[in-house]
Amino acid sequence: MPLSLIVVPIARVLIWQNLRARSGARLQAGAGWFRVRGLLEPFDLRGLALLSSRVMINAPLTSLPAPRVTLVLMALFSGFGMALPFLAPWMAHARGLSGVEIGAILASAQLMRIAVGPGLAAWADGFADRRTPVLIFSFAALVGFSVFFLMHGFWAMFVVYFLAASASAAIMPLMESMALRAGRSGPMPYGVIRGVGSTAFIAANVVGGLVVASYGLGIAPWWIVAGYAAAVVTTLLLLPDPAPVLTEPMGVRERLGKGLSLMRGKRFFYVVVGAGLIQCSHGFYYAFGSVVWDQQGVPAGLIGFLWAIGVAAEVTFLFFLVRIEKRVAPETLLLLGAAAGVLRWTALALAPPIWALWPLQLLHAATFAAAHVGALRIIHREAPEAVTGVAQTIYAALASGLFLGLSTLGAGVLYDLVGGMGYGVMALLAAGGGFLIYLASKEARIGAGTARIM
Repeated sequence: MPLSLIVVPIARVLIWQNLRARSGARLQAGAGWFRVRGLLEPFDLRGLALLSSRVMINAPLTSLPAPRVTLVLMALFSGFGMALPFLAPWMAHARGLSGVEIGAILASAQLMRIAVGPGLAAWADGFADRRTPVLIFSFAALVGFSVFFLMHGFWAMFVVYFLAASASAAIMPLMESMALRAGRSGPMPYGVIRGVGSTAFIAANVVGGLVVASYGLGIAPWWIVAGYAAAVVTTLLLLPDPAPVLTEPMGVRERLGKGLSLMRGKRFFYVVVGAGLIQCSHGFYYAFGSVVWDQQGVPAGLIGFLWAIGVAAEVTFLFFLVRIEKRVAPETLLLLGAAAGVLRWTALALAPPIWALWPLQLLHAATFAAAHVGALRIIHREAPEAVTGVAQTIYAALASGLFLGLSTLGAGVLYDLVGGMGYGVMALLAAGGGFLIYLASKEARIGAGTARIM
């Protein structure tokens, strides 16, 4: 059973109870009409914003932002946990697409994210309440994927997936920034918020793998759509998250320009590109990991567990993140991620026996989580608060966008040519990312030495 099938009914009950408790209050909201004065003019969604501010739960635990942010992350990850291991096999079996076609579809939104993502983030940073763009993107993703799973033929699926995945990709950088803010102001640190959210990914991997093994890949579309429906409902439960009030308000172009100007700094450039290479080294694994394991004779139920054990390692790392960060610098976390990537992808390229897949999957804690947290911490530390959404999206647009898109597109070609040996190219990407992080660390030492001299 998808976690979202539990989250959505609970959220509905909470909303209904809260609305009944406030039955004396009248919702004074006009229709949520759209006011377009430019391509990136914020939508006037006062009705939706007011509604979401009305449906707040008065219980002590949920009076804090962190549990509510965690609930949204759980809803999102419950869908991601099915999509990552089983969306590509569904396209291959249910729609008869080739490896190159699957790679092209999965890469479409990722490749354009570098162009679309920062603009969407600059637009989202313009809202007075930072919940509103999350709600818009979640609803757009829900509609988009509902249509995608009805499509047949490569080009129809390509276009619809691009639109749906672009909306979905815009959510996570905003939620990451929200989680970092909630972690600062409450008893739940970022690592716990992200870690608890990721448990939904594990549940989707394990339970989803068993369900797919029993009922077939046809269950995957229903599960993924249910995850986005849960995200829409739980977003309505978020507490108000006001954007900082600037003495000189910036427009979309000013916010976008200020965020992009960060890339002129050599250290920031090395960190973003280096972390992007480490993350995009997962491209072959994300797109064809399940397909390769299936061809190597790994049972479908076990494939779900293999994905789950990787995320379980990630969650364990996040739960101990506070202790880890007291001892390990963000740059070191990135270097550990690069080294683990070289080891992990090289070993998978050699088609190891099933027993060896378990320890290799544990390295996901380093290749993804350690590298991801290291990059987030550096960016959050060095970017001005007014453009944190743009800064995080630049990183996401490269790491999970352009670089991962090219990696995924290349993965389709590699899979058709050499099968599982395509992991070897991923090892080279991880090594390249580690080299750039080394240059960033060296740049930091040079800067610190100059400061001491001055």
